[in-house]
Amino acid sequence: MAHRVSRRPVNRSDRARILLAAAFTLVMFPVSASAIVRPASVLDGPSNAIIGGGGAAMAPDGSGGSVYRKEVGGVAHVFVVRFIDGQWGTPLEVDGEDSYGSSEPAIAAGEGGRLLVVWVQARNTSPTGVVLYELMSASLEPGASSFGAAFVIDPNVGEPYTGDVNGVDPKVAMAPDGDAYVVYRALVNDCKPDSGDPPDDICPPSGSGAVIEVRAARFEYMLWSSLGTLNRAPQIAMRDPTTENAPSLGIDQSGEGVVAWQEPDSDGVARIWVRRLFGDVQGNVLQASPATVAGRPVTSDAEAAAVAVGIFGEALIAYRIQGAAGSPIATGALFVNSLPSAVDPHGSALSAPIQLTGPATDGLSAPADAIDAKGELRVTWTEGGTARELTGTEKTIGPATDLGSASGQALTAINPAGGGTTAWITSVAGLPAVAVREEYDDGAFQSAILVGGAPGPVGSLSLGGSASGDALLAWNQGPVGQAEVVGAVTEAPPEQFLLDAPTGWVRSAGARISWESSSSAVSGIRYTVYVDGRPRISGLTGLSARLSSHALGDGVHRVQVLASDTAGQQTMSGVDELEIDANPPIVHVRLIRNRRGVRITVRDRASGVDVGATRISFGDGHRTSRRINVTHGYRLAGTYTVVASVRDKVGNHAVVRIRVKVR
Repeated sequence: MAHRVSRRPVNRSDRARILLAAAFTLVMFPVSASAIVRPASVLDGPSNAIIGGGGAAMAPDGSGGSVYRKEVGGVAHVFVVRFIDGQWGTPLEVDGEDSYGSSEPAIAAGEGGRLLVVWVQARNTSPTGVVLYELMSASLEPGASSFGAAFVIDPNVGEPYTGDVNGVDPKVAMAPDGDAYVVYRALVNDCKPDSGDPPDDICPPSGSGAVIEVRAARFEYMLWSSLGTLNRAPQIAMRDPTTENAPSLGIDQSGEGVVAWQEPDSDGVARIWVRRLFGDVQGNVLQASPATVAGRPVTSDAEAAAVAVGIFGEALIAYRIQGAAGSPIATGALFVNSLPSAVDPHGSALSAPIQLTGPATDGLSAPADAIDAKGELRVTWTEGGTARELTGTEKTIGPATDLGSASGQALTAINPAGGGTTAWITSVAGLPAVAVREEYDDGAFQSAILVGGAPGPVGSLSLGGSASGDALLAWNQGPVGQAEVVGAVTEAPPEQFLLDAPTGWVRSAGARISWESSSSAVSGIRYTVYVDGRPRISGLTGLSARLSSHALGDGVHRVQVLASDTAGQQTMSGVDELEIDANPPIVHVRLIRNRRGVRITVRDRASGVDVGATRISFGDGHRTSRRINVTHGYRLAGTYTVVASVRDKVGNHAVVRIRVKVR
């Protein structure tokens, strides 16, 4: 979209009108690479029936969607708006078979338009009148226009004596081919004396804490299989469930996962623990958060784990440790650990914890993180009302950058070509909005302020990255009774790609070049082939082209391919050399010896003459072969026809006839 930046002062009423127009972007620093932050789109509403958002997800090919809840006939149901072929679709109901209401939806995306949604719903009522709950799922497969039948993942996730399911907090992640994991909590006993639960020795005497199982399941070929309980010590009571101590999950392109969760250690201090998931097999438990800092024991809880997994299984685990008097972390701080690729010899060992923040000001939020296959990382958070961002590698982290005024959590996604996207809730002219910052590998960036169709409170902001530099954003906005589900897209330029030209000399007929796909997660790609700086073939959607002979002459040509998406963003490949021999050898005949003989020379300035294929007839009954520089004398005067059959080293062949008159 085009952006016009006015230099006149903008007053408060002007700003309000700009926000109501749904999108306003400022280029904050000259950008050397184009990129798109699209205007916000209202996906559903305004409506009094919209309850809340559940997340956004995007696959590497650019398809994805946003999930949210909406009442139908007074019952809460799960809806999804797809994003496919660069466009938002219309709302689709996911749980149409449920008559009792759904909660806590989560979404994941795979390539080809695959979507997987999980949610919690009531399944029955116990003899004592307690509502029992189950964890459900439904998927939308490539080519389908609606979600399939719902499947049960786990038939018992709520507290059996109270029906409490507020702490299930499922997280789901999907590989490009459709394999997926879900991680969630099941409340076995809330340990509250007035809940009707039978006594449990695990329950702490204080009544604070609960018996909780962190569980995982795997989705493959449309079926779920349970991985069981992940807790390292089920005999130890967990903290009361909150959103910020919920487990976190990531998955790589091969379908292997990494999960992190909070669990107390033997001293009763909550730490962050990590496991890899290899198919249906749990990996070893690894402790991420430190038990000591600077030689002093950490006596305060770790929480708010965020897991980011790269395409080859490299992982980044970010978390917050609460501040406590007498602890080496007095006011709260953020930490990260990294985990190498699963194929790395050290892939089963976490790095040492790295502290990212110093003494925290008020309002240190949960972190969000991202990592790519090169080990580049991004961590974002809000602190003291300001969004902050830290980029680099494990060995060269920081310093942090202040991005702007913020509330809630700052979310991020990485671009493997450099830079990435960060989003957070802010306000402009006193009106709530979503701020988006897209960065590039050369340090340039652009910032955008996005809102829905009308001003109002913003909540449930979520960001789903594509692993290709693009991202989907979704949030709820609007006053009571007029809530909207809002979506937006950040679109990076097409990815860098490699060009492959034949090695050595080739004939024109063999002048076929090919190139890697330059995926653009949002827009379709068309390619233009350039030869020696000029466009020769355009509008290609495939990944190869044959260059016609009229476009090429003998010699070495410089070839490039330009990838262009529908938003006008372009990426040029590197230069490759194409050695073309388009013509057969040239035969030169010159009279010598006072016009009584001839000298015949065969030359090819490209691939060279195939000497073994050379045949020359002098027209007087004499012949020669396998020679490209030869003389011949004639005994009798007259007119003769010299016939030369020649071929070059790539197969260009010619029969040349030249008449000579000798005396």
